[in-house]
Amino acid sequence: MLAGLFTDLKNRLVLALEPSTTGEAVRESHTPKLILPAMTRNGNHVPVFVKMNHPMEQGHYIRRVQFLNESDPIPSKGIFHPTPANGEIYFAFQARMHSGTSTVLAIAECNLHGTWTARHRIAIPEGEGGCATADAVKPAAAKEEILPPVVRIPELVRRGRLAKGELAEIQVKFKHPSKTGLAYENKKFIQIEAPLYVTSMQVFYGEQLVSRYEMTAGLSDNPFLKFKLKLTEEKPIRIVFTNSVGRQFSGSAEVVLS
Repeated sequence: MLAGLFTDLKNRLVLALEPSTTGEAVRESHTPKLILPAMTRNGNHVPVFVKMNHPMEQGHYIRRVQFLNESDPIPSKGIFHPTPANGEIYFAFQARMHSGTSTVLAIAECNLHGTWTARHRIAIPEGEGGCATADAVKPAAAKEEILPPVVRIPELVRRGRLAKGELAEIQVKFKHPSKTGLAYENKKFIQIEAPLYVTSMQVFYGEQLVSRYEMTAGLSDNPFLKFKLKLTEEKPIRIVFTNSVGRQFSGSAEVVLS
């Protein structure tokens, strides 16, 4: 009788403790780890990196990560849309940010547990901001060269082939300007030119669209992007960029598995 009572009390105690433990585990796996410098003198090119220890399975995955700096004239730094095919939340890019002290946000949305936000403060000295790419006095710069994107899988280059099911870092380098068309005068931003920038990146593994990145003029020139994919088949990885005037550019890399 007493043994049964103690067993019942023990079970109730375990159940009472479980929500706290589970809640902490959910928080740890759902809150993005946002990495960028606390201070930089180059507001034209601020490196931003996010990763998460979260499942990427058909029934439970992160379906988007949004990047914001609400102090900037172009607050959005893009929205990354992964799928379970990515295998892991791991994404790096570079952004333009205005001078001063501001807060960068990474907002991750889980298909089951809603949105979770990470914050990181950054300081950029006065006059070193990167959001103004136009000048009301100086003439517009000459048209910049655009080159096709280059897709690279570093581990494949190093080892020659990868194991089936392996998570691999994919690197994409694209020579393309990102111009806001904004000038900064009397502590105000004014639009004096049409912006020119990359609006989207699509990632295809074979014929399947496995992730995409909505981009803005708030990103740096010549994007260098990193993300991960789970490699399960010997099919090419193809990257398609579209810019603000509707032109498309693509590059690809072959996958070799053992």
